[in-house]
Amino acid sequence: MGKEASKPKETDALKLKEISKETDALKKKKIVKIAIGAAAGVLAVGGIGTLIYFGTRSGNSGTADAATTTTLNASEAAASSSEVERMQKEIDSQVFYQGITINGTDVGGKTKDEVAALFASDASQVIDVKFKLGDEEIPMAADGLKLGSNIDEVIEEAYNYGRTSTLTGDDAIRERYEKIEALKTTPVDFTCTYTLGSTDVATLVHETLDPYNTELVEGAVEGFDVEKLEFIYTESQDGVVVNFDKAAADVKAAFDNSNFQVVIPVEAEITEPEVTTEFLRSQLGLVASTTSETTDNDNRNTNIRLVCEKIDGLVLMPGEEFNFNDFVGQRTSEKGYKMAHGIYNGSMRDELGGGICQANTMLYQSVTKADLKVNERKNHSIPSTYVDKGTDATVTWYSPNFRFTNDSEYPVAIHAYYADLHVTVEIYGRLLPDGQYIELVGEHVRTISPSTIYVADPNLPVGQTETTTSGRTGYDYASYKVWYDKDGNEIKRESYFSSHYPCRDVEVHVGTMGDDGQIHTMDPNGQVGDVDPNTTTVPDGTDVVPPDGTDTVPGDTTPGDTTPGDTVPGDTTPGDTTPGDTTPDDTTPAPAEDTTPAPVEDTTPAPVEDTTPAPVEDTTPAPVEDTTPAPVEDTTPAEQTPPPAEEPASGGEGGAEG
Repeated sequence: MGKEASKPKETDALKLKEISKETDALKKKKIVKIAIGAAAGVLAVGGIGTLIYFGTRSGNSGTADAATTTTLNASEAAASSSEVERMQKEIDSQVFYQGITINGTDVGGKTKDEVAALFASDASQVIDVKFKLGDEEIPMAADGLKLGSNIDEVIEEAYNYGRTSTLTGDDAIRERYEKIEALKTTPVDFTCTYTLGSTDVATLVHETLDPYNTELVEGAVEGFDVEKLEFIYTESQDGVVVNFDKAAADVKAAFDNSNFQVVIPVEAEITEPEVTTEFLRSQLGLVASTTSETTDNDNRNTNIRLVCEKIDGLVLMPGEEFNFNDFVGQRTSEKGYKMAHGIYNGSMRDELGGGICQANTMLYQSVTKADLKVNERKNHSIPSTYVDKGTDATVTWYSPNFRFTNDSEYPVAIHAYYADLHVTVEIYGRLLPDGQYIELVGEHVRTISPSTIYVADPNLPVGQTETTTSGRTGYDYASYKVWYDKDGNEIKRESYFSSHYPCRDVEVHVGTMGDDGQIHTMDPNGQVGDVDPNTTTVPDGTDVVPPDGTDTVPGDTTPGDTTPGDTVPGDTTPGDTTPGDTTPDDTTPAPAEDTTPAPVEDTTPAPVEDTTPAPVEDTTPAPVEDTTPAPVEDTTPAEQTPPPAEEPASGGEGGAEG
């Protein structure tokens, strides 16, 4: 009996120990299991939860240990159940947990398909190779690169993080929940590795760097824009020779080390141009400008305009020469030239192309003030009123001509235009330093007074005279290129072209026919003497042909085609210019019909202008261009005003000045 009675006690003790263990576990995990009495399905009145009493008694001593009691009310139990449900919902999300990254890219909140698309095996999404050439970074084209990777495995692994547990039930729920909560403060990154397939890296390097392998281009002038008034340039560029082999080797080495995001320094041999476009722009600009006022004669202004339009925009490279007659060409009616006043053999008459010398004079002055080398220049035989004496320049066809050379180290351009009764010629080229400029200045040397030449005229009765040629004063002028600083202070002056404007002697015919028809003698002073024994009586009404050369010479005419006003030199560029020979090329004597028996002053090599027995004051050695018998350079005789048969035609081989 005693043994049997003790068994229930031992059994109770074991049960109490087990209950105690379970209770401790519940306390540690803060989980309360509620035992709900189900007798007849009725709960105790008052909503009091079930009371569970646990008692233990030690060994055989019979002494009862203090009982451990845990009491949970209904509200606590309900809250615990709701928390577990919330955790379950969090861990059952079908997107990547927040805090998951792949190769440093946050994928939290994305589906597996979205992440797979994000990490598609496109090389352009992975490869970021840049070539550094000088200060520029050039991205390498990734087109055609094929990459292999373990991205699918990595996506699966990253997605499953926090979705498994070794525990079961609520414990598993809590463990998974705590794991994904930790991601919010401590993200977990999953790394994908790539492998490069067989790709011709050298081809990609060439495709990227070939445009940077350039030939050396020097800055240059291509032309001149007459609208913008600026030179048109060839853009300069460096000559670059890229070391393609080393660049390709460096890229391959980086790929072999799975380094797909790298900057590769590029070795290149770079040759810089000696003359850059930027340098040319800084050196070139408006150098000189000359303007003068024209007359209101429409024909004359048309001729001036045609010349301006022809030479406008012309660019001369260093060493090139401008030849007026070669470039402008013969002045003809087919080209639109009109009849206007020009100088012919020292007198004025209408010529085809008359007036073009005014445009040429503007060119001459601007070329001088731009310090370019003048190779050929000749002054008019009659001073022009649109510029100072000693500063004009005439042209005829074929000679005299106007020529100059661009002896600077840079291109020059001509801008010429006619507008509002003014003609302007500008030179663009290299600028003078420090704002310096040049003026062309004429200086009077001497005045040449005309003499009177007496011609015995047997057709006039004794005691009667007739002035057949009026006189015109001549001049000698020197000229200088004068340099000034930006403040107008003279720096230096250089002797330049001289000018000789010949005088024209007065010619008086003296009657030597007596009342009886006898011809009398006449001395050089025009005094009639006795009957000339070497002549015979002239019957009444019969003309006596005068000696050769006694036909009248065209009278003095004021040059109506010249325009008053001095030209103020503009800003110019300095340079050495050697004055050309001022002696005209043509020294042929004037035609017989318009010269007196006395030689004209500009056809003798001697310094004396008048070669008649009576000495004259004009001693200039050079003959002038207006006494040559050659035809006019730029004019063709119009039908209504043909030149005398014995004179050269105005469109022929020279003689008329514009």
